[in-house]
Amino acid sequence: MRFNKNIFLLFLSQGFNGAVISLLTFSSPLAGKWFVEQLNKHVGAFVLNLSTLAVSLTLCGAFIAVFFSSNIIYKLGRKKAFLWSTFVGVCGALLAILALSQGSFWLFCLATFLLGFFTALNGFYRFLVNEALKNANQNHAYKASALIVGGGILGGVLGPNLAHFGLHLMHTPFVGSFIFVLILCALNFLCTMFLDLTPLPPKPKIKATLLECLKEPHFLRATLSCAVGFSLMTLMMNALPLSMAHYEPQEIKNVLMWHFIAMYAPSLLLAFLVKKLNPFGLIVIGMIFYGIAGIVALMSQDFWGFLVSLIFVGIAWSLSFNGGTFLFNSIQSKNQVKLQELNAIAIFGANLMASLSVGIILENGGELVLNGILLGSVCVFLVGFKFLKT
Repeated sequence: MRFNKNIFLLFLSQGFNGAVISLLTFSSPLAGKWFVEQLNKHVGAFVLNLSTLAVSLTLCGAFIAVFFSSNIIYKLGRKKAFLWSTFVGVCGALLAILALSQGSFWLFCLATFLLGFFTALNGFYRFLVNEALKNANQNHAYKASALIVGGGILGGVLGPNLAHFGLHLMHTPFVGSFIFVLILCALNFLCTMFLDLTPLPPKPKIKATLLECLKEPHFLRATLSCAVGFSLMTLMMNALPLSMAHYEPQEIKNVLMWHFIAMYAPSLLLAFLVKKLNPFGLIVIGMIFYGIAGIVALMSQDFWGFLVSLIFVGIAWSLSFNGGTFLFNSIQSKNQVKLQELNAIAIFGANLMASLSVGIILENGGELVLNGILLGSVCVFLVGFKFLKT
């Protein structure tokens, strides 16, 4: 596959977007906990649940963004939609810096909500592979898709390190971290400026019904694989900063960094693996890795237990989510943008539910219940996946 400017820019944009997501994963729960502890020195269920509110609002913003994504994309065009979402991300980062400086928790929550809009629409980069390659064959499409998602390796290394470095960079904790979010959004804006995207075909005059979309070959399997694969990762990843709250920030950062590397490093091999296993095989093996992660977490809850478990969670996400993405990108339909919207709604809706439940699960059931939910979800998915026909 020859050098392709669009693929390279999408790789960088995916990396910067991934860096923002991983930085928020590290900083938002800890910043939320810091905010609430300033108001209430009694750390209890109220504080623990509010600690995950900021990161949950990121997913809430993302969910609302994808709910209207097809209308936004058709009205503005994809490039302008990406640019506007990045501008919203810049505004969110500036608002977070202001909120932290003034000690306003609710303003900080609004900021993370806006950042969710940025991360959601930019997540549509993964659907641009076929266009970026024009008339390339399927093998090249697999390689390009893997490369774009592999940009997350850049994000996986940058995000946690920038979050940790910025933690005490300024007088107020976490301000430095969100200065880095601002820089990452600005870099993403520059990359998007140079993308060459052809105009979308006219919006279909007759809207596809939900039933018609669900009947598209492979759509339901692909979407469930992406949604379940992503939400299980969100459940485990968002719980980590709170589960490891008694560890040093450096140790939390290291676990998150290796988790994100494990999420994206397998993408370098995905083009080879998908030819040997096909997307269905990737999805099933990914779910098996989730099961292994849950067993490891139940057996060991020291630093190494967290590290190994989250590495397995990262690999599980890579195989299940990318397997679902490969399956989705194989769909040829006149309702492609609508299918992309439904796919994204399912993913972020499932993520939002997972994120909102983290604080409640940890406070009322702890790690045992958390990992029990993981293992139970894997079993239910594998049984359902076997019997689905679309």
